[in-house]
Amino acid sequence: MIEPVLKSKFLGAFVGTGVGDALGAAFEGRRQVKLEEIKAIAERREVLTYTDDTHMMIGVAESLIRARGFGGEDMAYAFTKNYELEPFRGYGSGPPHIFRLIRAGTPWDEAAQGLYYSGSYGNGSAMRIAPIGVFYYDNPRILREVA
Repeated sequence: MIEPVLKSKFLGAFVGTGVGDALGAAFEGRRQVKLEEIKAIAERREVLTYTDDTHMMIGVAESLIRARGFGGEDMAYAFTKNYELEPFRGYGSGPPHIFRLIRAGTPWDEAAQGLYYSGSYGNGSAMRIAPIGVFYYDNPRILREVA
């Protein structure tokens, strides 16, 4: 794929996720939303503020770049550092608890086990996945493994 097209797709994945998150935050928990309601939010707000979902997506991207690929410990510390810098992003009670455990020395791959025994059932992973797709776009085997 030619570089300008590829770059455009990458930017679209990040910007689209962030804008969708910022627009959708006002409707979180609702089953249905009318297009007019979304348009009204977009027109009324001078500045859109993204939530913890986009904040963690940024952490995924930062870690992939810094570690030159997936590194669980690096990513866990990216999440922790970003949370400490901007805790106002709307994090639920679970992630900050996990971040405190990591800071206290609990290994990154064990910190969530006491909180989410059989995994989380939220949509946060879907919100954070764009950087993985972007980073491994040309290697489907590793993309599946890391995702």
